[in-house]
Amino acid sequence: MNKKCQVFTPENYVIELLDSVGYTHNLYGKKILENSCGDGNILVAVVQRYIDDCKENGLSRTRIKNGLAKDIYGIEIDEEQYKKCIDNLDKVLKRNDIDKVDWKVINADYLKWNTTIKFQYIVGNPPYITYSELKEEEQLFVKSNFSTCVKGKFDYCYAFIEKSINSLADNGKMSYLIPSSIYKTVFGHNLRIFMSPYIAKIKDYKQVKIFDKALVKSSIMVLDKQRQQELLHYQDMSMENAIDIPIAQLDEKWFFADENEVGQHRFGDYFKVSHVVATLLNKAYVLSDGAYTEVDNGYVCGNHTIEREVVRNTETPRTLRYIKHEKIIFPYTYDENELVHYDDGEFERLFPGATAYLNEFRDDLDKRQSDNNAKWYEYGRSQALSGLNRQKLLISTVVTNDVDVYELEQECIPYAGMYIVQKEDNNEYTLTDAMRILRSDEFKEYVFKIGIPISGKSVRITSKDIENYMF
Repeated sequence: MNKKCQVFTPENYVIELLDSVGYTHNLYGKKILENSCGDGNILVAVVQRYIDDCKENGLSRTRIKNGLAKDIYGIEIDEEQYKKCIDNLDKVLKRNDIDKVDWKVINADYLKWNTTIKFQYIVGNPPYITYSELKEEEQLFVKSNFSTCVKGKFDYCYAFIEKSINSLADNGKMSYLIPSSIYKTVFGHNLRIFMSPYIAKIKDYKQVKIFDKALVKSSIMVLDKQRQQELLHYQDMSMENAIDIPIAQLDEKWFFADENEVGQHRFGDYFKVSHVVATLLNKAYVLSDGAYTEVDNGYVCGNHTIEREVVRNTETPRTLRYIKHEKIIFPYTYDENELVHYDDGEFERLFPGATAYLNEFRDDLDKRQSDNNAKWYEYGRSQALSGLNRQKLLISTVVTNDVDVYELEQECIPYAGMYIVQKEDNNEYTLTDAMRILRSDEFKEYVFKIGIPISGKSVRITSKDIENYMF
């Protein structure tokens, strides 16, 4: 297993995990599982609680020893961490003057561990591994065995959550310290459907860096097989506020806000939001600020003069923020806003300078995973170009403090961010209105609720997030 996934749970969050499921009293005879137990920092707390509770209830050391062997389970795939876990648990016994226990801590892959045992409690901090970090055989195994991971680029923890829910007793509860992104990612949709009958509470630490070396934003979620109300209790642990959200209100993305905060007009009914062009090799097409010289018939870049007719202005949220002036080779033309591809040999004949320049990158251009019908000198993806030759706005996919929105000229070809154009049947709102809406405090608040938290105070948003905004 990838060592990167070994991110151990800080002590104060261990306490929160156990308290959240009520692992506090009358613990004898109730089974608990920690299914990615590492060196045992959660299980150490579990064992000490178990011992303390049994002593308070007058149980003998012999009964406590036998109960520890029957009621407490741990799974750890890494043999080194497994051995450390056993050692740490033995130290707890020694401190409490209890004889050696035959621990039910197993050195195995939890996802492949077969058992019919059902647990009253499951707690843990599952491995934080993205789809791309999994080996191909692991991807295939998870896709084949877990319904929440059938589609798309799932995170490894999805399978842990699914199996844990299935491992709960009918009166069971579980608490997991997980990435907050699972509530909003596209590929987490099946998981959210799977969890929705049981989700009871979310404690969101979106402004807190729980793990020193991990950039993910985390939360504790509590699932209850006997949830009494059709409400999700959501707590923003940074702002110290809480709301109860009807389970029925949870949509494709779980948006944690009061229903009365939502407006009446959907942004996407009036404006189209799209991701910008994907050249799949920006270094070949983008002429960076300072890397070219403008002359009468075009732009000199290295030993080549690139024809003016095939070069356009380009922008990204970053170049606009730092006032950089870049150009982009545009190997197409427009006819009344309809994209026109050059015929075979036509581009090379009309633009020998641009052709020679792009040939410098020919090997890398040929290696791209381009559209099937894309010519060697064209962008890897051309779908976004069909609606681009219009007045438009540009917005970043990452928002940190403020929502920066920029107005672009018709001819500009942006290569990063998302662009926004007015729908043809929209006679009610203009791009000026769109800019006002997107720069509003209300939209900013929405972004930080709906966006996927990434490093620092930043969130990532999608075109669908923007289109679904109600104003």
